Amino acid sequence: MFKCKEFIFALLILFFLSFSFYPTVFELSKANRLTDSNREFILEHNFYWPDFNLYLSKIRQGTEGHWTAVEKYTSEIHEGSLIQEFYVILGELGRIFGMNPNSTYQLGRMVLSPLLLLMILVLVRYFFPSFIWQVTAFIIILVSGSFPRFYIDGGGVAQVGRYMEWWSNIDALQRITFIPHILFGQVVSFFLLYQLTALRFTLNAKKLIILILLGNAVGLVFPPSLMTLIGVLALLVLVNIWRTYRTDPAVRHFIQNISSGINISALQKFSPSSLRDIRKILVFIFFSAGSFISLLYILIITRQVPWSSLIIFHQTHPMLIPFSDYILGTGPVFFLAIFGCIISVVKRDRKFQPLIFWLIVTFAFALLFTHVKEQSPLRFTQTGLFIPLGILGTYFFYWLYQIISGKMLAKTGEEAAILAKLGVISLIIFYIGENMYMMKVSLEWQTNFITQRAVATIPLVPYPPQTMYPLKAWMDGIRWLRHTTNHNSVVLAEITAGNYIPAYAGNFVYFGQSNTVDYNRKGGEVDRFFKGEMTQDEAKELFRNGRIDYVFFSVQEKEVSGGHPPTDFYPFLQPIYQNSLVTIYRTD
Repeated sequence: MFKCKEFIFALLILFFLSFSFYPTVFELSKANRLTDSNREFILEHNFYWPDFNLYLSKIRQGTEGHWTAVEKYTSEIHEGSLIQEFYVILGELGRIFGMNPNSTYQLGRMVLSPLLLLMILVLVRYFFPSFIWQVTAFIIILVSGSFPRFYIDGGGVAQVGRYMEWWSNIDALQRITFIPHILFGQVVSFFLLYQLTALRFTLNAKKLIILILLGNAVGLVFPPSLMTLIGVLALLVLVNIWRTYRTDPAVRHFIQNISSGINISALQKFSPSSLRDIRKILVFIFFSAGSFISLLYILIITRQVPWSSLIIFHQTHPMLIPFSDYILGTGPVFFLAIFGCIISVVKRDRKFQPLIFWLIVTFAFALLFTHVKEQSPLRFTQTGLFIPLGILGTYFFYWLYQIISGKMLAKTGEEAAILAKLGVISLIIFYIGENMYMMKVSLEWQTNFITQRAVATIPLVPYPPQTMYPLKAWMDGIRWLRHTTNHNSVVLAEITAGNYIPAYAGNFVYFGQSNTVDYNRKGGEVDRFFKGEMTQDEAKELFRNGRIDYVFFSVQEKEVSGGHPPTDFYPFLQPIYQNSLVTIYRTD
C-alpha cells in the first residue's frame, strides 16, 4: 500500500510538471519552423517582461568565472555584490556542465520545480493524515486559479480568459515551473516554515545555524519570501507569549515580578507546555535575528549606486495591485481559504496558524508597499501564496465533508449520509474540473502566443524584447561584440539591443533595463543621440561620462534617427563592424 501511495503521488508530480512544461516543449518544436527565415530561434521564458535577459546576464557572469554580480545594464563603475548572486552561482554550475546561459536558466527551472512539488507534498502530508485528503489537497493547491473571465474578442467571438493574465505568477499552470529565483524562494521559505513550526525539536545549535544560513540565502535570492516568513514568526511569537501568559499562573507570576530580577526557582514551576512554547519563541527569535542579516545587507546595498536604481524605478514606475482583480485572479480558492481560516480559529486548530498568518502577512506587506514605494507590492504575491490558500481551502472541504456526513447520519440515517458525502465529493470534483479547464485556457493562451511568435515577421526589432525571435544578422552583431570586445566595455544602443547585449555579448550597456541608473534620463539621452539632437561636443561628453566605447546601430536605432547613420551627426565615429542590419562604431 505504501508503494501504491508513492506511485500515485509520483504520477501526479510527473503529470503537473509535464503540463506546466508543455509550452516550453511546444516552443522547442517550433525551432526549425519559423516563418521568417531571417530570424533565429532562442528558447526564452516569461516573454511578457524584459527581465529574462537580466537573469541571463548574471548567469553569463557565472559562466565567465565571476563569483559576484555586477550590473551590466548601467555604465557606472561599481564593485560586485550578492544581489542576484543566485544566477551567478547558477552560471557557475552551467559552466561545469558546459551549458550556455539559456540552457542553464532552463536547468534551474527543471531542478527547482520538482522540489516545489515535493515541498507541497510534505506539507499536505503534515496537514492531512488521510491519504485521500492528501491527494485532494495536493491537486487543489496546484490547480486553483482564476475565476473565468468571459469576453468578446475583436472578431466578435465569445472567449474565456483569466483575470490579471499579464501577471504570470498568478496563473496556476505557469507558476509550477516559474522563474528559478522565485521557485527557490518558495521552496526554501516553506521548508523553513515547516521545520520551524511543524516539527517538534529542541533548541539544537547546529540545526538552527543551518536554518539561519538557509534563511539568509532566501533573503538574498528573493527578499519578500524571507520578509513574509519573519512576519509569520513574529505573529507566532506574540501568540505564544499571550497563550503562556494567559494559561500558566507560574509564567504570569514570573513576568509580573521580572522587574525585581530573574528567579530561577520560578522558572522550574513552568508547565511542560509553557516550556515548549518558550523554546519555540527562542527558536523563532534567534532564527529571525540571524536571517535578518541578509535583509539588512539588501537594505544597505540598495542605497548604493547602481543597486539603488531598481528601488528608484519602483518609486517612479509603481506596479500596484488591483486588489479586486487580484482576488478574481486568485479565484474561488481565496474565499474557500477564508472559510477554512474561520473554521480553524473556531475549532482552535493551532496547526493551521502559520498558514493563516502567511495570508495576513502577505496582504499586510502588499498593502504597506502600496503606500511605501520601496518595493513593488506585487512581489509579495510571488511568495507561494497559492500554497496556504490551497491547504486552507481543502481544509474547508474536509470540514464540510465531515460535518455534513456526520449530521446526516445522526438525523436521517446511513443512506442520506452517503448521499451527502457524494454531494461534497461532486462539489470537489466540479471545483477541480473547473480549475483544470482554466489551466487548459492558459495552455492554449501560451501556445497561441508561441505560435504567433513563430509566424510573426513585424516589427523587425520589438519591445518588450522577448515578444519576437531576434533577427540572425542582428544577433550576429551582438555575437561580434562577445567574441571581439572586452566585456568591461560599454555599448550605447536603443532599448531592445541594450536589453540583449549584456545577456548575449557580456558587455555593459549605457541603457537597457529598469536596473539602469537614471533610467528616464539615460533613455532620453539615448533618443537625443540617435535623433542627432546633440552637438559633437555633447556626444563626446556623453561618451566620456558614460564610459561608452561602442555604438550599436541597427533597426530600432535607425527608426529613431529617421534613417540617418550616426556619422551624419557625429563624423568622428569609426565604423568597425558591419553586416546587412548592424553597424558598430568605436567612439574614440
